[in-house]
Amino acid sequence: MSNPRYTVRSAVFVTVYLVAFLIAPTIPASPLAPLVVGGIWLTAQAGYGLRRLDVVMLATAAAVGATVQGAGLLMSITLAVGAVLPSVLFAVLLERLLPGYWRGHGVRFRRPAVAVATLAGIALLTASAGAVIGAVIDTGSLLAVPFARDAIMLFLAPLAVNTVHRLRSPRRAGLTVVR
Repeated sequence: MSNPRYTVRSAVFVTVYLVAFLIAPTIPASPLAPLVVGGIWLTAQAGYGLRRLDVVMLATAAAVGATVQGAGLLMSITLAVGAVLPSVLFAVLLERLLPGYWRGHGVRFRRPAVAVATLAGIALLTASAGAVIGAVIDTGSLLAVPFARDAIMLFLAPLAVNTVHRLRSPRRAGLTVVR
């Protein structure tokens, strides 16, 4: 990689994702969920324009995590696809429906209630997709707790990042007329 910042951020995201993937079965109510980390990963790295590489790294991390937990090759690939699809859905929907929201851009031109409602819809849709894929992969699992955790965390993470970005950016006066 020619960009060392991207490389370091990717290594950190891979590490955090593996930790989240490995602790998720033991602590189902942990706020550090694989779907949330994957969605944040793909959203935060979107500015570099290397989403395909991030998707490959996410799938590889999920497959390695599944293999460490004792899954075979086919199950590892299945879990990798199940981890990647909702994360990509979250990143794409957030980018398309709320462009620049992650970085705190465009806030002046959006009504806050509409942006929050859209973000809630994106979080619910992504958590639903994750729950459906999880139900298909593992038919005997309880999905209420992971669904609620994923929906809440996918809603709160972009909201918190947007708030931090807005607080750190300089305040601008209202629109002015230039003569």
